[in-house]
Amino acid sequence: MTTRTGFLLALEDDLDTVKTAEALGYESLWAAEGQGKSAFGKLERWATVTESIGLATGIVNIFARTPATTASAIATLDDHSDGRAILGLGVAHPGVVEGFHGAKFEKPLPRMHEYIELIRRYLNGDVSGYDGRFFSPTRTAFWDAFEPLRSDIPIYNGALGPGNVRLTGEFADGWVPNLYPIDRFETALEWLETGLDRGGRTRDDIDVAMYILTAVDEDSTVAHQAAAHHIAYYMRVIPGYYERVARKAGLDETVDDILAAPTFDAAVTAVSQEFIDLVAITGTPETAVEQLNQYRRAGVDLPIVRAPSGCSDEMRDTVLQTFAPES
Repeated sequence: MTTRTGFLLALEDDLDTVKTAEALGYESLWAAEGQGKSAFGKLERWATVTESIGLATGIVNIFARTPATTASAIATLDDHSDGRAILGLGVAHPGVVEGFHGAKFEKPLPRMHEYIELIRRYLNGDVSGYDGRFFSPTRTAFWDAFEPLRSDIPIYNGALGPGNVRLTGEFADGWVPNLYPIDRFETALEWLETGLDRGGRTRDDIDVAMYILTAVDEDSTVAHQAAAHHIAYYMRVIPGYYERVARKAGLDETVDDILAAPTFDAAVTAVSQEFIDLVAITGTPETAVEQLNQYRRAGVDLPIVRAPSGCSDEMRDTVLQTFAPES
């Protein structure tokens, strides 16, 4: 049986990498969005050069589009890819919601619940109205000329906090955290189980995925530096988001040092080995594969590997080859 592994292309939109990932046996490709190219636009393009690999938004935030717009986009991608679409959603954070989209970041968890519920209604073609807290459409179905290929397109939530993880267990099909400390994962799975219980569901009803930062190089020092660069970038560019999880893992001193550093280079230097070990896989190709297996044993059903932001094309290709399911 092929090992389940996904691959995240964050800012890249490189068709050669996309085709290579499929040839190497990766189960799914995940396209980030943030404040760059549309995830749906990239995935539509990727669908034209692939045949079997899953195509996932990883992630699109729920403040950027109405549920109807997102449902239409994912149903269109699913149609164009012959049923390979996966919808990864997230509540994002004030920096992108308010700073980039100009929307108020408020009540994210009840909004996520309503958003998931509405998307499923659109995919199911429910013509009745919906009187929600945030959205109140009088019709939750597309025109008769368009019937979604699948009504059960899987929906993943990029949750980090306990309330959002519990919500994921109750309503979503998958959970896909990012930069999550591995020593906190067992506790997070308990939150997930609580949500599953609330929804009358079991662990088999949800796919536990995880973005895993993977810095791989024959020179382990180069790999370490690339991971530190990525962590420092996320801590400083998105303050207060990943930071909270890191502090819960006992990394207050390192987080304080990263944020207080006078320059970005100094922030990279401030990233501790402990921090790297908790959220990333670093080292040579020989040592990295076993580290990924540790995540599987911890309960990750679908590890989604990603090369560090800003790394060389050579390192990205090394990561792609190192964790290839068919290798």
